Amino acid sequence: MQIIENEQLVYFDCDDTLVMWFTNCDPSEKIDINNPHYGYNMALKPHKRHIELLKDHKARKYTVIVWSAAGYQWAEAVVKALKLEEYVDFCQSKPLKFVDDLPAQEILGSRIYLEDR
Repeated sequence: MQIIENEQLVYFDCDDTLVMWFTNCDPSEKIDINNPHYGYNMALKPHKRHIELLKDHKARKYTVIVWSAAGYQWAEAVVKALKLEEYVDFCQSKPLKFVDDLPAQEILGSRIYLEDR
């Protein structure tokens, strides 16, 4: 069993949170990310405001966890492509279910989402 000894945890999603899929931006703003499931590169736009937020949380001593519904391999590929390895403590798949006596909105804390500019 692994123990996270920090009480301050923050979770970041990948798709349309750290990287944007459908955006009308200059191609020079996009980065290549190797898709581990299919073995080819995908050009996606980094969400700069969320990336700065991730770095800010790490600077404030949070344990930073990046997750994706596409699996831990995709989360890891995104973190590496964005060069965030020193800021991210864990990569994981997005939880599919949870068992708790309280509803999600009462236990997960505040949802934060900044518009991509």
